[in-house]
Amino acid sequence: MSRTDVQVPPQTDKTATSETPPPGRPGARLYALDALRVVAALSVLVFHFTGVDAATKANWGVNPKELFPWLFPVTSYGSYGVQLFFIISGFVICLSAWDRTPGQFVRARFLRLFPAYWFSIVVALLVWRGLPDGERKAPSISDSLTNVTMFQVPLSARHLVGAYWTLWVELTFYLIFLVVLWKGLDYVRVSVFCWLWLLASVLVQQDQDIPLLGIFAQPLNTALFVSGIAMYLMYRFGPDLKLWGLLGASWLVMQGDLVQHADQLRHDKGMDRDPYIALALVTVFYLLVLAVALRKLEWVSWRWLATAGALVYPLYLLHEELGWAMIRTLYGHVGAWATLGITTALLLLLAWLVHRFVERPSQKWLRATLEKESRKRAAASPG
Repeated sequence: MSRTDVQVPPQTDKTATSETPPPGRPGARLYALDALRVVAALSVLVFHFTGVDAATKANWGVNPKELFPWLFPVTSYGSYGVQLFFIISGFVICLSAWDRTPGQFVRARFLRLFPAYWFSIVVALLVWRGLPDGERKAPSISDSLTNVTMFQVPLSARHLVGAYWTLWVELTFYLIFLVVLWKGLDYVRVSVFCWLWLLASVLVQQDQDIPLLGIFAQPLNTALFVSGIAMYLMYRFGPDLKLWGLLGASWLVMQGDLVQHADQLRHDKGMDRDPYIALALVTVFYLLVLAVALRKLEWVSWRWLATAGALVYPLYLLHEELGWAMIRTLYGHVGAWATLGITTALLLLLAWLVHRFVERPSQKWLRATLEKESRKRAAASPG
């Protein structure tokens, strides 16, 4: 869920650039990645609203499979938009971290993640307290405060919004990526890191007694992040046999874990989704991001995609609990399809308002404040 601005480097001879990035030339925003992020966000949104029979019956008052009989079989696969997010995240985080110090990377991630996240916590608290669904108990005050840290998973606190679980996955990715960033990014160091990280995610499945591996090398998610990084390296340096091997290995690890996970959801939670349709869908996501990496989608240059891409993160944060509250309020008055359309439109509007009047001003203020404090410390340092 990160920005996709990039300086596009020229294609250069691999033998000359295996240790350091090639010099970049001014380039356009990767609008195709913005488009894919929009697809991922809308996929998750329609999954939550129309594709989960067990979770959404309390909000519609009836199984959405009955309300949307032809839509449900499609949107029930919308949760795999999260896998697309993780592939894109591997690509974009590697892109945004290149030529940055660890401190610059941490500051950029903080500014990107927390202002909109904190606003969404306030909204979620208001929804839980003011528009409850009558069936679920609201998170405790302590759990709600713990959510402010974004570390509610290791602190064993309940998520205020179910979709927050992906933020902890992203945070663990950033933390482990700092290890390689600390020494500086180059082709060799990043590719070796990917192989070691992927191997760790395989080993953790055989030995559950190493808790840190379970946290930082989650099998399915690691394979997705590594895939995105491999495709970024192809984008930056051009494809070669080693990168094709890394991408192929990550896909093979991913497919085994994805099919197993889909089978478990089918048996344990009754989610009737074919594991191999899910695998085919995620494979299409691989191919689309690969097309970006190989510069096959540079013709996608519609400027409105930049604005749409900027709305993805606030939309993702706000849509679940607030959207369900809207559905509970509207459905009895305007019907299912109108409720779905109005709810989606209002959430998109709110996402734009949050981006325009919360994210941008707060990021500007925080950035200026941090830079001012940094200059003060530098001026006060002896020598």
